[in-house]
Amino acid sequence: MPLIKQALKMKVLHRNLKEGKIKLRPENPDDLWYTKSIIKEGDLVSGRTYRRIKDEEKKRADKGVRVPISVDLRVQDSEFARYIMRLRVSGKIEKGPEDLISMGTFHTIEVKPNDTITIKKDRWKNWELDRIKEAEKAAKTPLVLVVCVEDGDAEFAIIRRYGVDFVVRVCVNVSGKKVVKEHETTMKEFLGDVSKKIGDVLKTEEIHTTLICGPGFVKENLLAYIKEKSPGIAKSCYIEGTGTGGRAGIQEILKRGIIERIVSESRVSYETGLFERLLEEISKSSGLAAYGLDEVKTALKYGAIDKLLISDEFLRNYEGSDRLIENTKSKQGTVVIVSMEHDAGERLHKLGGVGAILRFPIE
Repeated sequence: MPLIKQALKMKVLHRNLKEGKIKLRPENPDDLWYTKSIIKEGDLVSGRTYRRIKDEEKKRADKGVRVPISVDLRVQDSEFARYIMRLRVSGKIEKGPEDLISMGTFHTIEVKPNDTITIKKDRWKNWELDRIKEAEKAAKTPLVLVVCVEDGDAEFAIIRRYGVDFVVRVCVNVSGKKVVKEHETTMKEFLGDVSKKIGDVLKTEEIHTTLICGPGFVKENLLAYIKEKSPGIAKSCYIEGTGTGGRAGIQEILKRGIIERIVSESRVSYETGLFERLLEEISKSSGLAAYGLDEVKTALKYGAIDKLLISDEFLRNYEGSDRLIENTKSKQGTVVIVSMEHDAGERLHKLGGVGAILRFPIE
């Protein structure tokens, strides 16, 4: 088993709940996602940003100079921009250097890994505090790279703690098998490109395991190529068959719980498995599933909830979420917050954002 690099984790630099303030330093993309999940409209966020200052005396068009400043924003919106790994917090400026900015103007703070921000709320909900604790622990969960390959096509995805991050796709026009020599040449080129890209990802990410999957025999050929050219990388590679290639093949891997078997702490695989179980109980009409707020509240009233599944989007927008969670826990139910950054979260959201696997039927 390969060694796991020491992962960076969310740092809580200051905490004063009497004043409603918590100062955080997110240290990786997963931390940024966790931070986004607890920032709500109306919160006050303080951080470092840049403001472009123009010289009004210049006659020519002046793009201005970007000056670093500290501001307090009354939040209107927040977004986790996963492809550039930034957390964007937007709102109106309530405090800052008055000689450089106007109070009440709209501005956006971009938070990247290792930046520091302070979040102030009128009241911190218990689930929000739990999310911070979860982020501190989440760094222990190793990352998995999944490469789904078939003839001439390879889809790369990193199974992060917040969801599935499709990072790159490699496409090569592989000649047909009737022209043997050309097919072998172009296939070797394809395997070389995919192998090199795996090495590039491993250099920049804290990957624990690489899972090579897909239909047919291309996955075996790729692993054989890696063993020959990069035996060090091959030590952390596994292969698994799928019925299809591309992103659909990666989703199949998640649904089957293969990632969870390879790395027992995989959060995405855990959430996906529970959601699939919810769908199974719904399709069987077993009476052991509830979905939508009304059905879930009824199940909670009877103490029937074993696993409560909540999308993070529902959690942020439903004011009674704290009470729903605490009531579930008080009746020995387990609460699982499902990320909207992967397929299971999106599908749960379409079911109303909340569902439950029950201990017993209530009808």
